[in-house]
Amino acid sequence: MKPLSFSFYLQVLVCAALWGSAFPVIKLSYEALAIDGFQEQMVFAGLRFTLAGLLIVPFCRSSVVETVRTAPRGLLIWVILGQTVLQYVFFYYALSVSSGTLGALLGSSGSFWWMLLAPLLLRTALPSGWQWAMIGLCSLGIGLAVYAPGAGSGQVGLGALCFLLASLSGAFGAIGLKKLSAFHGSRAITAISLFAGGLCLLLVGLEGWDGFWRDLSGKALWALLYLAFLSATAFTLWNRLIEQYSVNVLSAYRFLIPLCGVIESSLLVEGETIGLGIVLGGTLILGALYGMSRLERRAA
Repeated sequence: MKPLSFSFYLQVLVCAALWGSAFPVIKLSYEALAIDGFQEQMVFAGLRFTLAGLLIVPFCRSSVVETVRTAPRGLLIWVILGQTVLQYVFFYYALSVSSGTLGALLGSSGSFWWMLLAPLLLRTALPSGWQWAMIGLCSLGIGLAVYAPGAGSGQVGLGALCFLLASLSGAFGAIGLKKLSAFHGSRAITAISLFAGGLCLLLVGLEGWDGFWRDLSGKALWALLYLAFLSATAFTLWNRLIEQYSVNVLSAYRFLIPLCGVIESSLLVEGETIGLGIVLGGTLILGALYGMSRLERRAA
């Protein structure tokens, strides 16, 4: 495994900031588009990811063609379904019935799924006791961070279940990508996953096209383009990190995503404010991440 460098931390921070902004931007887009119903949500998600995949293709055109021709079909479908289709079917629905801060909180559960699934599917080492302790400290920090903004708005039970299923699907997709990236470049796999997954979501939302186009406004269009850019950039960077670094290392740093999501939702979504819990929770999270990086350097 490569040692953790300044470039690693910078890429993780960029991914966290971009994905964190998705929570409030999608919520605001729902309002701007007057999105009503699951079908229109899927049209919105499908356009976002199809555009994102197309944005990546010019940077790896030959690799995309080669990957489509030679990659094991089972693994490729595994990544497309896990990382794009199933993850965002659950995610978009959950975000429509509950709050962005709740989504940011439960998005951190992906780290636990990774730590449980990786030893079974990738034959990696089990996390040490200290690593579990750092993950637990991160969990406590996330809980504190979302306490003040009121993460329990909306349909909490249904939203929580769907957010957990979304993070489980994403973890499966990431593990499939880890297997596939041993033979093919992560950038080409990302382009295929986003583009093909976006087309699948468009098919799922086929009946919502009329309502979606009828309510499409300039503001919503800009939000859609931003989300496509966000996905193309963040997934390309993160999947490259999956290819290069230990799953256990990345599972810890995923906690920056919900931290950014809570802060950005509090700043951008009306009615959610930054409280003392975010300050205290953020301190715990950053301390745990620092401790995790020290453990990894010591192990190396």
